[in-house]
Amino acid sequence: MSPNSNPLIPRIGDESAVAHSWERFLLDRPLPGAGVRNVVLDSWRRSRSEAVDPNNRCAPAADENKVRQLRERSRDLYEAAKPVLETLREILRESGTLIMLSDPSGTILDLNGESRARNAGELINLAPGGCWGERLIGTNAIGTSIATHKPVQIYASEHYCVDVKHWTCAAAPILDPLGHNLLGVVDVSGVKETFHGHTLGLVISAAKQIEGVLARRDAELHGRLLDSALDGFKRYGSDCVVLFDHRGRIVKTGGSMQQAREMYGVRLPFEVGGQVPALDLSLHPDERKCLIPLWMRAEWLHPIRGRDGELGTLLVIPLGTPNKPKVSPAVSGSKSGAESDAFDDIIGSSAAIASVKSRARRIAPLDLPVLLLGETGAGKEIFARAIHKGSGKPGGAFVAVNCGALTRELLASELFGYAEGAFTGARRGGLPGKFEQADGGTLFLDEIGEMPLDMQPHLLRVLQDGVVVRLGDTRERKVAVRIIAATNRDLQADVSAGRFREDLFHRLCVVGLNLPSLRQRPDDIETIIDHLNQRFAKKYGCPPKSLPPEVMQNLQRYRWPGNIRELQNVFEAMFALSDGDCIDGTLLPPHIREAAVDSVLARDEPNVAATGRLAEMERQAINAAVASAHGNLSMAARALGISRSTLYVKLAAMRT
Repeated sequence: MSPNSNPLIPRIGDESAVAHSWERFLLDRPLPGAGVRNVVLDSWRRSRSEAVDPNNRCAPAADENKVRQLRERSRDLYEAAKPVLETLREILRESGTLIMLSDPSGTILDLNGESRARNAGELINLAPGGCWGERLIGTNAIGTSIATHKPVQIYASEHYCVDVKHWTCAAAPILDPLGHNLLGVVDVSGVKETFHGHTLGLVISAAKQIEGVLARRDAELHGRLLDSALDGFKRYGSDCVVLFDHRGRIVKTGGSMQQAREMYGVRLPFEVGGQVPALDLSLHPDERKCLIPLWMRAEWLHPIRGRDGELGTLLVIPLGTPNKPKVSPAVSGSKSGAESDAFDDIIGSSAAIASVKSRARRIAPLDLPVLLLGETGAGKEIFARAIHKGSGKPGGAFVAVNCGALTRELLASELFGYAEGAFTGARRGGLPGKFEQADGGTLFLDEIGEMPLDMQPHLLRVLQDGVVVRLGDTRERKVAVRIIAATNRDLQADVSAGRFREDLFHRLCVVGLNLPSLRQRPDDIETIIDHLNQRFAKKYGCPPKSLPPEVMQNLQRYRWPGNIRELQNVFEAMFALSDGDCIDGTLLPPHIREAAVDSVLARDEPNVAATGRLAEMERQAINAAVASAHGNLSMAARALGISRSTLYVKLAAMRT
C-alpha cells in the first residue's frame, strides 16, 4: 500500500483506482499498490467472507412493526439522540444529505433530510427500517463503523455493492459510557456529489454529544439504584451479590465470583459495565425468559424498584460455607497441600500430562516468566491459573488478555490503559490497563504470537522496566507483574521470519512448558469425560448420565483437533440434549461418527500421509462448526477455540 492508503478521509481523486481494485478483488486477483484504504480493503474482505453478493441492489428492510419494537428497545438512545440529530439537521439543511440513527445491528431507526435525498435513498432502502450491517449489504459507513467500532467515511466506489457506489456516507459509533458496548450509529449520507471531508467530524461530534447525554442520565439513575440496593449488599454480605441496572449492565459486585463459578457454573462478565441481556428490562419479559442462562435461578433475582418503576435487578448467589479444597491422593505426602490444590483442576494421569504437571509445579513458585506452548484448546489458561495459584502470590489478581482477539488499537488500550480524552469514546477519568489491574499478581497473555509487530517494543519496554504509561498520558506507573504467555505458533520460526522480535521472545520464554495435545494422551479421555459428566450433572441439576461403550469408543477414537475445549463443547451439547439418563449414539456429531469409522479403516492403510488426514480433519471440524453456528463465523470461531481472523484465513485456504 502507498502512504496514502490509510487516511481517515477518502480522496476523490482515487475513485477510478478504487473501482479498478474492486473489480480485481472480486476476481481474486492481486491488487495494485495504491488507491484502496486499509479500512476499506479490510471491509471488502469481511464482506466476501460473509458471502455478500456485490450485485445486491438495495439493503434488506424491516417492517414498520419491527422498527417500532427496535425503537422501543433502544428508547434511551433514541431519546438522547433526538435533540442532537435535530441540531445536525439544521447545520446540514442545504447540503442535500440524510441524517440518520441506527441500532447496533445497523437497522435505521430515524432519518431526516430533504425530500429529493429521501426519495433517492428509498431506492436502496436508505430509509427507516433499512438494515445496513456489513454482512447484509457489504462495505458502507454504518456497517463498517459497527464492525470496527470506529468512525469511518466511505466514498462512492469504496462501497462493496454496485448500486450503493453512487453514494457517500460518514458514520460514528455511539458507545455505552459504562461498558463501551455499541449502542448505535449516527450517519450522514448523500449522493457522491455531496461529499465533504468535514462531514466525518460532524458525525463524530454528534456521537460524542449523544454519549454525554447518556452518561449524565446513567449517573443519575445509578445513584438512585445504588441507594436503593445498599441494604441488599449488607443483608447478603456472605453471598455473591451483583447489581444490574435497567439495561442489564453490571453496576456493582460483592462477594466471591470465583466461588460462585465453582459452585454453580456461574458465567458473568468480569468488569463493571458488562451486560447480561436476560436482565435488560427494555426487552419483553418473554424474550428475557428465553435469554436466561441455564445456571441462573429465578429465586436469586430481586427487582430493585423506585418511584418510577423498576430501576434494576439484584442477583444474589448463595455461597454458604465454602468447601475445603481437596488434596489429590496422587501427590499427597510428597508435595505441599497448596501445590496439590493448585493443579487439581488439570484432569488426567497419563504419563504425558503427569510429566508436564510435575514440571509446572516446580516452575510455579519461581518468579519467572513462563511461555506455554500447545495447540488451541489444550488447556493453556488452566495451566496458567494453576501456576498462579501455586506461586508465591496466589492472592494477587490473575488477569487474562487474548492478544489475537483484539485490533491493534484495542489491544494497546487493554494492556496499557488510557487517559481521559485519549481517543473518541475514552471513558471520563481514563481507565487502567491490564498491567495495572494485574499489579502484584499474574498477567496471562494468550495468543502472544498474534501480537502486531509494531506493538511488541512497547510490551518489551514494560517487561524490562516494570513501568507502564497509559495511552494519551505521560505519567509513568510502576507495576510488579508475573507474565505467563501462551501460543499455538512456532515462535522461533516467527523470529527467524521476522514476524516476532527475538529480544521479546527471550524475555517471555525464560521457562518454557510444552502442553500435550489430547490425541497425545488418549488414556485421559475417559477420565476427562467422567469429570465433565459430574460437572454438567451439577450444572443442569440432574444425575450423571451413562454412556454406552460404543459412544465412549467413538469419543476415544476421534483425534480432537480442538483438544479439551472441543471435547468439553461436544460433550456438554450431548449431555444437555439427551432426554433420559443415557447419552446414546444418535447425539454424536456426524463428523465424529465418520472420523471413528475412518480410524478403523485407516488401520489397514499405513501409507496414508498423516498430514493429509490432519488437514482433512481440520476441514471437517471447520465445516461442522460453521454448520452448527448456521453460518455465524464469530460463533464458529469461538466453538473451534480460534480467533475470527484465523478462521477467515483457514476458510480462504479451503476455497483455493
